[in-house]
Amino acid sequence: MMHKLTFKPSKKLKSLARETLFAKEFKIAYRDKTTKERSFWLVKDEGIYVMNCYLKDGKRKVEHVVYASGYNPKYDQHNDLWERTHDVSGDDFVENIPLGISQLNRLRDGGSLTINLSENSLEVIA
Repeated sequence: MMHKLTFKPSKKLKSLARETLFAKEFKIAYRDKTTKERSFWLVKDEGIYVMNCYLKDGKRKVEHVVYASGYNPKYDQHNDLWERTHDVSGDDFVENIPLGISQLNRLRDGGSLTINLSENSLEVIA
């Protein structure tokens, strides 16, 4: 089953894209390693969101968190967020989502991010 995660244009998403463009080193999820491949982390825990995984001065600091539409626990109007996130994945996870410079430029300029996610595939549209 394919799940569509939509991240609407926002100041936070623009800032995340801009900072990611400038960064040179990115933490690989669950590993004590880094990469030069520009990426966000896609996180599923109490909600679903993208966040920065770049390093500054050799350290990662949470600076930007952008929730997918409908997956922000702050706005769980129907008290069903756990079920909806569980439909996406039964387990919490962090995944690196590689992004090209043209994708990051579009996000920095106010574009939206869509991640189509299934058990076996991941598609990023920015």
